[in-house]
Amino acid sequence: MERHPSAAIIEQMMKAQNTNPKRLAKEAGVGPTYVRDIIEGRSLDPKTGKLTQIATALGCKLDDLLGKGSSITPVHTTQIEVRGDVQAGVWREAIEWPQADWYAITVPLDTAFAGLHRYGLLVKGDSMDKVFPDGSIAVVINLADLGRMPKTGEVVVAVHRSKTSDEFEATVKAVQVLESGEMILWPQSTNPDFATPLRIPAGACEHDAGMPDVFIQALVVASYRPKPMVSFG
Repeated sequence: MERHPSAAIIEQMMKAQNTNPKRLAKEAGVGPTYVRDIIEGRSLDPKTGKLTQIATALGCKLDDLLGKGSSITPVHTTQIEVRGDVQAGVWREAIEWPQADWYAITVPLDTAFAGLHRYGLLVKGDSMDKVFPDGSIAVVINLADLGRMPKTGEVVVAVHRSKTSDEFEATVKAVQVLESGEMILWPQSTNPDFATPLRIPAGACEHDAGMPDVFIQALVVASYRPKPMVSFG
């Protein structure tokens, strides 16, 4: 079937944006069957002005629909499970929820970490709000799967043994690695109450059971903000 060069691109972009020809036509301000006619090959010479309107409704330029110097890069996605929550910058027990409470979200697929298992943690509080506003989801990879230690500037989930119980507590902080091998874990907060870093000496002391009292559990590789909100005053 012969079709206009824009047909396949419009079809692909509609699928990525989870829309349909009738809805797109309404948003573009063209006739109710105009987009469908292009896709189905009934309109082989659509007007440039109307194609521009369709491009605007799709969030792109006319040249993108015509395949000329397209700036569109396909975004590949995957689903991950949000498995718990963590108090950014503050130690908190029990970061993982019961499995029945886990839920899935769709995120872009980062080829830099292809093949590595990722999961999400809901970030609470304002002690890392320069990076993760309250309610963000941090996408993480366990260091055991990553196979390397964090680098300066990266963000991690750190865990330590509680001083009041046998539980472990977790937090999210930014990493600075010194030449000595010592790591400094910094909050990134607009709140002055959260300004004290945590220092992990090189070769930190081992617990009697052989597990360090403080260790890095996971590297944060991305973040997602489900519903941005603002406040006034």
